[in-house]
Amino acid sequence: MTPGSVLSLIGLGVMFWFSSQPASESSQLSGGILKWLANQTDGIVPQSVFLDPLAQTIIRKAAHFANYLMLGVLVTLSGERCKAQCLLILGLLAATFDEIHQVFVPGRSGELRDVLLDLAGFAAGMILVCGLQRLFHKQLPVDAKPIDDPGVHPGVKLRS
Repeated sequence: MTPGSVLSLIGLGVMFWFSSQPASESSQLSGGILKWLANQTDGIVPQSVFLDPLAQTIIRKAAHFANYLMLGVLVTLSGERCKAQCLLILGLLAATFDEIHQVFVPGRSGELRDVLLDLAGFAAGMILVCGLQRLFHKQLPVDAKPIDDPGVHPGVKLRS
């Protein structure tokens, strides 16, 4: 098992722990984040914005997306050889299991829209990793020839 796989499992464990919190504890956490955000704005944004129930919904949904984005990053970086479709199925299974698990937690529910949001976050994490890998690790095509190949660039001589 690679270190990336271990980190992915730890990430799943943390998400399972968050999902195991009853609604009252989860609401306190979301409320704490909103209070922190309100303090950071130094009055630029009215406090009433952070007290609005919509703000708590936005924080909760952003947390879903962010948690699964991180899981998508960790799984993609795990080094396991697996096609994108396989990784997406893993993300879908994790999100589905998470939502089913929440049905059994007091005050919580499992929702299809959260599964879809989780999957979108997971896919965004995969895309982020793949995009950065392509950006920073540009590889030559299989049939590419080195620059000092006289057949490609006649007269080009590289210094030794």
